[in-house]
Amino acid sequence: MIGKLIYNVLSTDATLTALVPSTSIFPYVLNENTDLPAIIYTIDTVEPDYTKDGWAQDSVTFSVTSLSKDYNNLQDIVDAVRSALEMEVAAFTTITIQHIHVTGVTEGYSLAEDVFANRMSFNVNVINY
Repeated sequence: MIGKLIYNVLSTDATLTALVPSTSIFPYVLNENTDLPAIIYTIDTVEPDYTKDGWAQDSVTFSVTSLSKDYNNLQDIVDAVRSALEMEVAAFTTITIQHIHVTGVTEGYSLAEDVFANRMSFNVNVINY
């Protein structure tokens, strides 16, 4: 469910989609023969929080991996991803979230594929489904 909201935030951000078309933003894995740059997002963990009255919220950790053949282009994409997501308070269909924040960043390069990658981890509280 939270994946739909993440996709919606990323795919409707004009700054980001000027760099990466919304058709190149995917959950978990790139579609075959996708041209770069592209973005993959994954839900890493969901930790529910319960009170005596029942479910209160979920703490969700997710990652956004940006891929590009050009390092400078990758940095522009990473800035746009962070700008689109960080501190976002959003609602999409029945999902409501509070303040997305970055929890870590890892960068790398694949010599075999000649691709630069950046993986940003985020945390968000989901307060309604």
